[in-house]
Amino acid sequence: MTATILALLLAYIPAAGSLLHRTASRATEGGRSREVTLSGQLQQDNGKPQPASLILHFPLACRFEGAVTASVKSAVQNPVASEDGAAGSARDLLKLACPLIAYRGLSINDADRALHGSALASGADLSAGNGITRLGDRAVWVLGAGPHEPAKPQLWLYKDTSAPARLLAQGGDDLRLLQYGNPAAAEWFPRVIELWRGGQLAARFEVFEARGFRGADESDDAE
Repeated sequence: MTATILALLLAYIPAAGSLLHRTASRATEGGRSREVTLSGQLQQDNGKPQPASLILHFPLACRFEGAVTASVKSAVQNPVASEDGAAGSARDLLKLACPLIAYRGLSINDADRALHGSALASGADLSAGNGITRLGDRAVWVLGAGPHEPAKPQLWLYKDTSAPARLLAQGGDDLRLLQYGNPAAAEWFPRVIELWRGGQLAARFEVFEARGFRGADESDDAE
């Protein structure tokens, strides 16, 4: 009986391409926003949290200002086309996160390609089958691995919103995108972004305020 129930559940897990296309469709939300500034605190390794801003210029350009300076400019086909600024865990967090949090403004097809490129660059095998598990109290789809295969590169998507949730990359980097829907970061963005390595927190950015977000029904002059 248990095997039958499990087989029925697995039969309802959509293909990776379908799940990523749902995530890509979020690119059109808030289409008038060209740049968003997320102000908050950045912590690296064992250091103290320091004031910092994460500036997202759509599509696919991200930079930290404040406690550290680091920037990444991604591309649809090449998730990290260029980068500059300070070395360290904060930049590594930015390199992994930028394609997943700054693909707004792309066409759905280009956003789809960017998300596929990010997953493939991390080492995830999107043809390997999918699973379902939980991140905190929320259900997530697991792309590229089973729900209990942490050694395999994989991309997680929130089941209810299709937003990117977690990226486990080849080499052990573990990016987590947490607390979407908090007013501090607007509903499109995670309020907390973390990078874990070897079970240790390497970098953490927590958003206190989001500026520059405009919905499709707001004028270009809106703050």
